[in-house]
Amino acid sequence: MDYKTPNEAKDLPGLRLALTTGLPAPWSMAARFMFDVKKISYIPVEQLGGQPNEDLIAWTGHRNAPVAMLDDEPGRTNWADIINLAERLAPEPRLVPEDTEDRIRMFGLANEIAGAGGLTYSARHSMTANMLNSGVEALQPIAERFAKSYGYTEEAAANARSRMTRILTALADQLEAQKAKGSRYFIGTNLTALDLLWASFSNTLRPLPDDVNPMPAHMRAMYEGMGDSVSVPEILLKQRDYIYDKYIDLPLDF
Repeated sequence: MDYKTPNEAKDLPGLRLALTTGLPAPWSMAARFMFDVKKISYIPVEQLGGQPNEDLIAWTGHRNAPVAMLDDEPGRTNWADIINLAERLAPEPRLVPEDTEDRIRMFGLANEIAGAGGLTYSARHSMTANMLNSGVEALQPIAERFAKSYGYTEEAAANARSRMTRILTALADQLEAQKAKGSRYFIGTNLTALDLLWASFSNTLRPLPDDVNPMPAHMRAMYEGMGDSVSVPEILLKQRDYIYDKYIDLPLDF
């Protein structure tokens, strides 16, 4: 992917999307999928994981990714705001259901995956605890950064596995109910943002193989470590593979 620096991108018109470079960061990848599936053009802007990103802050007010900057509008960083922006820019194909009950269910389950206190936050509480307790000096700065970013507490780490299991069970139950109706999707009969969110965030528990999802060895080990603490129902992995095969170009490019 051909990234612009924040200084190169800040005065350009249109949609600019700050993304974490060099690895499949789940929030960044999910944001990309929303725009890519809708064929919305954007300028990718580099955000360096774990770095100060001072130029990005000076422009957008944010250090982390993703940040969606449309013309002179305020930056959008929340996963739900980015979905809604994609819907606004390209109403078709819809990624948010028109039916109110379906929309509520989609955003509710999406929040269980991507929201604060959800699946990925819980996984990172567990991973942070493992790093803090590892005795490996090189891991301590990373663990301390994660602890600050995700509101880590020992209580959250202790509850992480059960929280993740409940969320994965709810997602699997939703797919089983949909399968009984003859649908391959989480909601209704068409692709929604929830399918794309799961496709992205599932990589933090069961990363796709290296030939289609290359990443640094230490990052793959951390992701696999997060996934080792829970059982991911097979129906969720089959769903992930179906979405990649049908909608997302592989190999992934960061």
